[in-house]
Amino acid sequence: MNDLATTYEAEYPVIVRFAEGILAGRGDGHDIAQEAFLRLRRSDVPAGRARFWLLRVARNLALNELRRRQRLERFRLLFPWMAGPADPYETAARREGEQRLRAALDELPPELRAPLLLREWESMSYDEIAHALDVTVAKVKSDLFRARQRLREAMNPEVNA
Repeated sequence: MNDLATTYEAEYPVIVRFAEGILAGRGDGHDIAQEAFLRLRRSDVPAGRARFWLLRVARNLALNELRRRQRLERFRLLFPWMAGPADPYETAARREGEQRLRAALDELPPELRAPLLLREWESMSYDEIAHALDVTVAKVKSDLFRARQRLREAMNPEVNA
């Protein structure tokens, strides 16, 4: 048996449990372990270091998954109609809502869209956004306020009528 197969047999359950622990039992531990092993296969990590390398990669993948879920939840809180049961009619309404959200985001001018995406999807701080966009923190706050206001108006036209 080659080194990768031996490592897989010995470490896969450990990596799954570790990832599940980070994700607080929310699933996807197997997906994270599989992705970690795929990355190991493409790497040149020595067999003796594979366990520690896999744990580090699994931790990073699990934390990224948690951040992705948090970003999605923030958007769902901002637009509550995006959450809900899997009723076919509600699923169609959610899909329509997501299309409206994409269209509303596309309508934002780039100077408002960029800080919004960096804040809500990349979870960057105001300082990080200001540095990335080479603007002041005050401008970031102002642009975020304006972007969110425009999104609310676009998503709830009956409120603005």
